[in-house]
Amino acid sequence: MRKKLANLAVATLCIAALAGQAAAQTPASPGAAPAPSDAQVAPKKWDVERVRCSDLLAASEDDRASAVMFYYGYLAAKANIHVIDVSKIEANIGKVMNQCTATPGTTVPQAFRQALGPHKKS
Repeated sequence: MRKKLANLAVATLCIAALAGQAAAQTPASPGAAPAPSDAQVAPKKWDVERVRCSDLLAASEDDRASAVMFYYGYLAAKANIHVIDVSKIEANIGKVMNQCTATPGTTVPQAFRQALGPHKKS
């Protein structure tokens, strides 16, 4: 139970950080408001399956790093992966970020799947 609460707390902090970064961005053109993220389902509530790469890319470097590590663990757990080769994390995250840069409209979970394929996150 504690582990689930800790994971939820980390997820909440990561998503909140992304939300803060997205809100702080300046509009692309004068007078235009930044597009709201599809992932925000209510004030202070985000659907982690709907966070887009554009949300992730708009975050600060520290927030982006935290969010990517959250997703790395979250998606590994969803795929029932219990052993992770830590020597591959940096390269795998690089692949995911390249995928996000190439396809900013995709969700972060989709980018992970596209970049790493099924069960290649370990």
